Amino acid sequence: MASGVKNEDMPNLATLSKIYFSESEDGTDAKQICLCESIPQLEEAPDAITGSAVDIDYEFSQPGKTKAGDIELNVYYTHTQHKWMKELNKKPGYFFVKHPENTAPEGEEPLLRKFGGSMVTIPGELTDEDWLKDVVKIYRNTAVTESYDKFPSK
Repeated sequence: MASGVKNEDMPNLATLSKIYFSESEDGTDAKQICLCESIPQLEEAPDAITGSAVDIDYEFSQPGKTKAGDIELNVYYTHTQHKWMKELNKKPGYFFVKHPENTAPEGEEPLLRKFGGSMVTIPGELTDEDWLKDVVKIYRNTAVTESYDKFPSK
């Protein structure tokens, strides 16, 4: 039986993905949001809408609406970055998740996800001999879109 994936199609690990915040939808003024420990799930699967009929002995379901949800990031920061992030509290804007260059084939752009929302920065848990950390909670208010467009650079 033939497989749809060839050995040379195996993906590189998506480590070192970066999250950016921009006040503009095109991302021309985007700035990276600190260093992230990990990039969490950006959206959930839609809730199921179930139904049944008298002539069948099982329920059926189909995708319904997707919840807006919120995204929580544990971030490391410097003093200057912390002050910048606090200034962005509750400010509407756009978030971009850029995957590493090495996850795309040579000559192509990596996956770029974008969504609108606002964020709040709150103190994170600090352990002995750890970096300073905050928790950034992003309240997503648009769908997540995907593209392979070149990310704007300054």
